[in-house]
Amino acid sequence: MKTLIKTSSLFAIVFSLVMAPAAMAATTTGQSLGKATAGIGAKNFCTNFPTLSQKYQTSIDTQITKLQSQISAETQKVQTNRQTADNTLKQDRAKWAQNRQAIYAKLTSRATNSTEKQAVVTFQSSIEAAVTAREGAVDAATATYRQGVDQLVSQHQTAVGQVLTTFQTAIQSAISQANSSCAAGTAPSTVRTTFQTALQTARTNRQAGVQQISKIADQIQQLAQARQASIQQTMQTYQTAMQAAVSVLKTAFAASAITNPSASTTTTTAQ
Repeated sequence: MKTLIKTSSLFAIVFSLVMAPAAMAATTTGQSLGKATAGIGAKNFCTNFPTLSQKYQTSIDTQITKLQSQISAETQKVQTNRQTADNTLKQDRAKWAQNRQAIYAKLTSRATNSTEKQAVVTFQSSIEAAVTAREGAVDAATATYRQGVDQLVSQHQTAVGQVLTTFQTAIQSAISQANSSCAAGTAPSTVRTTFQTALQTARTNRQAGVQQISKIADQIQQLAQARQASIQQTMQTYQTAMQAAVSVLKTAFAASAITNPSASTTTTTAQ
């Protein structure tokens, strides 16, 4: 259980960090371009703008590619962590199954009559049924949690991507319009003012878009809490079933000891 919980926490942390660079990339590029163009005098704006705009167009493309690579890498990391957790749980379950079989074998060797032997068979059947139910419930809770997280992350990534794409398109449009205006002979000072206004509008719209994107950290935490509660309930149910099975086993061995006093030593050991 600890491995699963640790992995889920890492998942939430990883993706809350992955989403942040999207808005940061957009902000940095827009502000850098705005500052750079602000340094170009109105008279020389059209002369210097093509070189500068190409530089920052390349910068935008580079940042988007970098962001996509980061998201891909972090997504793969999460999947790897999940697989590691699943493999660890599988190994633990195999070990626990071996331990149970060893206990059943010891109980069988200590059973001295048909009543005790049947009690061991019943005990084993009850425990294995409880284990199957427990493992199934844990797997279902984990699957539900992971599906919920994947859906939230996918929606979040899509929303962030849309904001970033819209911002990128706005910047490209502003650059294209400025180049066209310069080529058409529009006064450089007018082109410069129009371009800076377009940049500011793009930044304002980006910020508004980011604010509308819901944060998923709290939602992921809710999913984690729901899964933890489900697993805790599952473990309580398992413990209850196990205690009931042990009680039945003890009763059978105790009854056998009364019927067959020579088995009293075996009964004590079995308990």
